[in-house]
Amino acid sequence: MNRGLERKLLFTGAGWNLFTALLTIFSYHTWFNNQGAKQLGNADGSTLLVGTHLLDNVSKVILTFGLFMFVASILNFLIAVKLKDNMIQKKVLIWIGIWAAVQLATMDVIGFVIYLLAFVIYFAKNKAIKLSNGVLE
Repeated sequence: MNRGLERKLLFTGAGWNLFTALLTIFSYHTWFNNQGAKQLGNADGSTLLVGTHLLDNVSKVILTFGLFMFVASILNFLIAVKLKDNMIQKKVLIWIGIWAAVQLATMDVIGFVIYLLAFVIYFAKNKAIKLSNGVLE
């Protein structure tokens, strides 16, 4: 069985993850810091100290999430490149399922749909490969 559709879906998902990661790192992170600085502009001493620490910590979480998504997009791209036709790669199936769950947990609906489609199609083609090889569980 040709894994072309799964490969295309994984490339699309990796591209989407790359887009959201870069948007998070360069756009949302910068916007959050600027808005936080504006809000802290007219605060008193103790509020300014606590607010600065809070702003810094939340900013680090945003940046870490963006970097996590960036690394994951590279991993998904590499997995799509290494996807083999006519073979059942259980680790790939597990990874796609886990990554679909991560997309759902982060409320990335578009990414979730892409990876869910890749998971379902990969799973269905695994059954077809087993049938063509005469091996069915």
